[in-house]
Amino acid sequence: MSCLICAGRAESVECSPGWEERRCPQCGCYRMSQSLVLLMMNEGQIFDSPKMRAWLEVSRSQVPVPSIDLKQAIIVQ
Repeated sequence: MSCLICAGRAESVECSPGWEERRCPQCGCYRMSQSLVLLMMNEGQIFDSPKMRAWLEVSRSQVPVPSIDLKQAIIVQ
């Protein structure tokens, strides 16, 4: 399985319906909405990996497994 943020190797973790959860050595553990995954695939968008990792690190001070939806997505402009 691959990381949805950096496309590196990642472990898929079972989670709630409508979400994908990954555990990546580079990006850590996170959840992403399936609707965001589909939207980004359809539009050919990619994440700004360093900025998303920084956001995840800050978010982990509030929740152990941050959730990423369209509002939190930091994509390459």
